Amino acid sequence: MFLIALVVACGPAESGPVGETVPDNQLYGKTPAHLYLSGQFDPYSHPDFLSLEKAGIPASRKGMVLRKETAEAIKQMLVRFKKDNPDIQFWVQSATRPFYSQKGIWEAKWNGQRKVNGKDLRTIKDPLQRARTILEYSSMPGTSRHHWGTDFDINSLNPSYYKTGVGKRIYEWMLANAPDFGFCLVYTEGRNGGYHWEPWHWSYRPLAAPMLRDWNRLYAEKKIKTSFSGSESAFHLAPEYVNTIGAACK
Repeated sequence: MFLIALVVACGPAESGPVGETVPDNQLYGKTPAHLYLSGQFDPYSHPDFLSLEKAGIPASRKGMVLRKETAEAIKQMLVRFKKDNPDIQFWVQSATRPFYSQKGIWEAKWNGQRKVNGKDLRTIKDPLQRARTILEYSSMPGTSRHHWGTDFDINSLNPSYYKTGVGKRIYEWMLANAPDFGFCLVYTEGRNGGYHWEPWHWSYRPLAAPMLRDWNRLYAEKKIKTSFSGSESAFHLAPEYVNTIGAACK
């Protein structure tokens, strides 16, 4: 833990690149890796997580948390953002989501309680097709990068917001500057498969890259275990969606 604190305290520098990945034995604390990576732990009491309020990071609502390293890098990035864009507000729209939160999103869409593009998905009888429709923008529980404390969404979850005006300015600034602080855009344009383009979804690579490798290893070892509506039909799709990401995040 002392080494993590030292890395955070010393960087990332405002004008320089962020450090390399965190050693594996410092990624999960006392939480078993397979539970951490599938979101089956409590991030709100985990010692490596920090509330955005305490970090001084603008957020859409109270109670959100991220890994301390992620939060510190966002704070460093915001110094430059505010200097370059004094007239634009920047906030975190969504942060860490435990398994049960992701399951709630998935189940609501699966069971028709929450429409997808105006459609009640109960009208899709093929479970695999129904799952793929949800997977356009929502992860299966146990497969979401939002479980890890490394990933967050900014400002708006509407793609059109980032094509004009303030949203476009934010997006272009992030593409040019966020990598200096260790961040990468996860779901870029032009990928062959996986989730749709998400210009709002950013990840802290120094932590997320080794976590992604561990998730793939544990999935192959059948240690990532989850249960949700449609899981028997769709969970085999998980590696496709988990790994079809922007090159900078790999």
